[in-house]
Amino acid sequence: MYVCICNAVTEDDVHGCMASGCRTAKEVKAACGFKPACGTCTKRIHTMVSEYRTASELADALTGGPADLAAVPDRGPEPIIAETAETLEGGAASQTAA
Repeated sequence: MYVCICNAVTEDDVHGCMASGCRTAKEVKAACGFKPACGTCTKRIHTMVSEYRTASELADALTGGPADLAAVPDRGPEPIIAETAETLEGGAASQTAA
């Protein structure tokens, strides 16, 4: 849905700006490239920013704060483990364990 028809800015555009770090309506408007003198949508943007910040703060409170981001090491492809038909069918392997 459009938040600002004048600038063709959608809710997805606003959410993307907030996910990228915008924390105020002014920052969102700058990141979305709003033209000067457009302001009929400012109330809606303020509401969206407030909802986003509240949800973010709630998530941080429930999880103990924002998670530190770290790169996941590249371990390469996982090895393929071949299983015998007896193991899959519950044959000799499962009988010896019992």
